Amino acid sequence: MTRVTASCFVLLVLLIGTTVYSQNAKTPFAPVPMGQRLALTKRLIAYTSAFRKKDWASLYDLVSDQNKFDFNHKLKVNRHTFIRDMQGTYNLQRLIKFAPVRTDNNGSGNFDIYYDIYGCGELPYGNEKIERIAAVRAVREHGDWFFTNWDYPDPPEPCSHLSDPAWKARNLRLGEPMSQIACELNTCTL
Repeated sequence: MTRVTASCFVLLVLLIGTTVYSQNAKTPFAPVPMGQRLALTKRLIAYTSAFRKKDWASLYDLVSDQNKFDFNHKLKVNRHTFIRDMQGTYNLQRLIKFAPVRTDNNGSGNFDIYYDIYGCGELPYGNEKIERIAAVRAVREHGDWFFTNWDYPDPPEPCSHLSDPAWKARNLRLGEPMSQIACELNTCTL
């Protein structure tokens, strides 16, 4: 193999590797193991559908243990409590559509491996719907995908910023329990 041929071969391998692992709207879950992507897609669709329909019972089945158990692993938020607390959800707390664009593997935390998924989110705003960058944290628990929380940057950012590979998320509360049930898990004082 000549030096030129070897150089071309190395360049070709690098280009193929970059293509396989680069993320865009066509491959938003690139860091997620291939065999788990379809399940994650289905669960994410169910998650946004539950928010859109205000189907809090279905949403309960999709949220992470982080939203149900306290630090002592004691169940603090059962289905009835969750539904009651979610009924006070106002529009900007409802992610009614979500188009994933990219995913970051953030390793492991208190719960199994988790991924932050960034995309274009749609939220109800009065009689209108607004679009902005949104993020959802997905975790593997009990052999399936669950969600800890979702959020959007503050101040809001247009979805077009996601096409910039240098874009970084900031001011997101993905590692916290859902705001609607936070007082059930932690002692809140007035």
